[in-house]
Amino acid sequence: MNAGRTPAPCESITTMAEEGVAPKPRGMTLQGAAALMIFATLGSRITGMIRMMVLAHYFGASGQISAFYQALIIPDLVYFLIAGGALKTGFVPVLSEYLARGEKDKIWHTFSTLFWLLLMVGGLVVVGGIVFAPALAYVVVPGWVAKHPDLVKPCGEMMRILFPAQLFFLLGGGLFMGALNAHKHFLWPGIGPIVYNLFIIAGAVAASALLGLETVAYAVVLGAFVGNFLLQIPPLLARGARLQATFNLRDEGVTRVLKLAAPVILSLAVAEINWVIVKILASYPGEHGPAILEYANRLWKLPSGVFAAGIAIALLPSLSEDYALGDESKYTRDFSFGLRNAVFLVLPATVAIGVLRVPIVRLLFEHGGFLAADTMQVADVLLWLTPGMVALGVVYILARAFYARHDTVTPVIAGIISVLVCAGLGLILLGPLELVGLAIATSAGGAANASLLLVLLKRKVTYLDGARIARSLLRLLPGCIGMGLLMWLGMWLAEQQLGTLGVGPRLVGLLVPLAMGSLAFVGLAWLCRCEELGSAWRLVRRGARS
Repeated sequence: MNAGRTPAPCESITTMAEEGVAPKPRGMTLQGAAALMIFATLGSRITGMIRMMVLAHYFGASGQISAFYQALIIPDLVYFLIAGGALKTGFVPVLSEYLARGEKDKIWHTFSTLFWLLLMVGGLVVVGGIVFAPALAYVVVPGWVAKHPDLVKPCGEMMRILFPAQLFFLLGGGLFMGALNAHKHFLWPGIGPIVYNLFIIAGAVAASALLGLETVAYAVVLGAFVGNFLLQIPPLLARGARLQATFNLRDEGVTRVLKLAAPVILSLAVAEINWVIVKILASYPGEHGPAILEYANRLWKLPSGVFAAGIAIALLPSLSEDYALGDESKYTRDFSFGLRNAVFLVLPATVAIGVLRVPIVRLLFEHGGFLAADTMQVADVLLWLTPGMVALGVVYILARAFYARHDTVTPVIAGIISVLVCAGLGLILLGPLELVGLAIATSAGGAANASLLLVLLKRKVTYLDGARIARSLLRLLPGCIGMGLLMWLGMWLAEQQLGTLGVGPRLVGLLVPLAMGSLAFVGLAWLCRCEELGSAWRLVRRGARS
């Protein structure tokens, strides 16, 4: 490596063979990748929100839809732990290192062994899930066993239908998308979830004419097959993918991936268990509890899921490459870029959702079988989830900073503590505050996780560009405060003049204060010289061109 040449921040990876550096794969710049992932993730979240709106229209916050959401808990947990987090986290840094060194043969040898391993393990998990689904239903809805036993059986039946989807998530969403991300290809992995949501929307619309909610469960399986598995094959083949008849668990790449993934499973388990515990406890307040919590959950995770997750996905290959090449200076610059821009995008979105929570829920969900009383319950839960929105976004970035360094143990420490905080507060607050208490516990657990990860990363990386990050946050606050005040004023005026009945008044009552607040934020951010305002604009332009 030529120590005299340091790539500029977010510079695209170029071939520098003449300088003694191994050829690197053709790929996007960090800003370009982040922009594409933000727009792709936004498309996924929008279609996901439409999916929730359609389900709310047809099924409201009934016990039936609550049973469907609870049936997803364990299948989703399987995917999230093995494919959604652990596999990608172990796979992407190893493949990025091979690509940085030009060792493409090793990539597909490791890829092939992992494919057959996942097929075997995933097959066993699916068979086990199908067999034990009725018993697992009692685990995810303990509050219904005595009060609503008629909902336990449908929950188990839908869980049995849903489990086969996990095989396509494991292979496609984990292995295939991970390989594409390592090659810095993000388009089709970003489109996959959109296709998945479209299948579920179609299933919800057709449910009344076919098998009811079971139709939606079958649509989940079909959407996982097409969106997460089938559509990822052509771009993989275009990058030279070769599935070999090999099962070498002693392969260096496989060994390293498994060593990295094993502690990540524990790390992600303790993080995801926060929400699993909350969802299970939500069955105690009544049959509507899981549905109310799920509707609030979709809005709570929207800012971080769009902005921070998109940036984090694009950031991991760059940070992994920086660490593999020993370029700590660029590692710090890339980390700082990711964290500052994630907070800059997530914090104002969080303020907007917190202030406009009632108009948002009313416009999106209050129609068909979704009642006004359901709107207020979702809004109350959402209010207490907002403190955890920024923490969730920060965790996305910080976790990747550890994983890129092949450190998958440290996040476990923060994760375990955050689970204890969440579970302890959840059990204490469930009785007096019910769903609101669970929301408070969730936010507290996320804040604990983010704080600990930041402290522990600072111990490993002496220089994290802290002064620049702090200045960015201080310059951001006036814009957020001004935005929040104007949004509240606009919301109050709209309700006084137009009321809240009908789609037109509801749409105006949301868009007018949103526009007022957004203009105030941009103006104040410009006056405070927030450099991330320029970064955000460039992300928008690059994403639009992508």
